Amino acid sequence: MINELDYNSVPKNFGLCLNAQCKRADKCLRYQASKFIPEDTLYVRVLNPNRKLTGKKCTEFIDDTPVKYAYGWSKMFDKLVHEDAVAIKNDLLYSFGKNMFYRLKRHERPFTPQAQDFVRKVFKRHGVTNEPEYDLYKHEYNWKKD
Repeated sequence: MINELDYNSVPKNFGLCLNAQCKRADKCLRYQASKFIPEDTLYVRVLNPNRKLTGKKCTEFIDDTPVKYAYGWSKMFDKLVHEDAVAIKNDLLYSFGKNMFYRLKRHERPFTPQAQDFVRKVFKRHGVTNEPEYDLYKHEYNWKKD
């Protein structure tokens, strides 16, 4: 259950749920976010209330547990041997693509837990046992349905 939420952090196209009778409402980000709609907000995007999406069968459920996102990597390669750092950077550049690679580096995009796991595997593939070091970590809600 969410006790506090800045509604401005909810994406504009995020579908809310108003089904308080759902067995999973207390852990559903869609329902929990709907409780923080400001009074002065005229329109919101809502899942169709006539569809019977409840409990374990709900295909639109999103867990309201915050996820640990990592940002930036300005010092990630500082403690690595130069050859390893170059090889790992090249692998990440190839895997993420040039634009995303630099957006991740400059804190414009977060490393999702899946992306963090991928980077960890790239390090291990190159024989580096150190954990990748990111510039900062934030616990945020995952507004996307996996």
